Amino acid sequence: VLGVSEREFMDRLGVYFVGFVGQYGYDRVLSVLGRHMRDFLNGLDNLHEYLKFSYPRMRAPSFICENETKQGLTLHYRSKRRGFVYYTMGQIREVARYFYHKEMHIELVREEILFDTVHVTFQLTFDNRAFTLASLAMTREEKHLPISAHVLFEIFPFCIVFGADMVVRSIGNSLMVILPELLGKKITAWFDLVRPLIAFKFQTILNRTNNIFELVTVDPVTERLDAQNEDLLLHDDGSEPEKSLRLK
Repeated sequence: VLGVSEREFMDRLGVYFVGFVGQYGYDRVLSVLGRHMRDFLNGLDNLHEYLKFSYPRMRAPSFICENETKQGLTLHYRSKRRGFVYYTMGQIREVARYFYHKEMHIELVREEILFDTVHVTFQLTFDNRAFTLASLAMTREEKHLPISAHVLFEIFPFCIVFGADMVVRSIGNSLMVILPELLGKKITAWFDLVRPLIAFKFQTILNRTNNIFELVTVDPVTERLDAQNEDLLLHDDGSEPEKSLRLK
């Protein structure tokens, strides 16, 4: 009827969607995600995390950047939903044009399905000279980190410190109350990695430090609390909360 292929239709739909959400104020959210296109791409997971406050049932995709150069980068797109590959390509290309005034070429390198997850690899080619500037700034910042460990533990009472072997070395005070047995155990035996959609391995995590990580306990934790405190766990409407512990 429209005289276009399904690929063209989904691509153009992605382009149109960028302008459509602008009518509802989301263009302001998109425009402050970063000064450069690379900042936007590296912050896509954080954007979807923010949107989950408004749309809690949203099945958000996950985006990972790697192999970044001055000419572009490789973007990994993972999603539980199928059929949105070309829609995503149209969105990203239009964001580059509309917000960052850059022409972008997107090549679909590979598409595969792993269990219930679609994994797509894109090669994005665009003017990414901001990458060099960001690398220099990061080098300068790493030389000046005047925060001691005990301050971090105080700020983050649910923090978890683990090594390359994935064995937990230390945990925050609040987490110690709930899961004291976690110390000295492998974190992969106690938690599942919910987001981003990547393998729960040390080096993989180390390469994704710009992402928000969400962990959920393998087993329920509510049984660990005293019966006298159960009333404190009820929501305001009287419903029971999730039995597992989620950490971000």
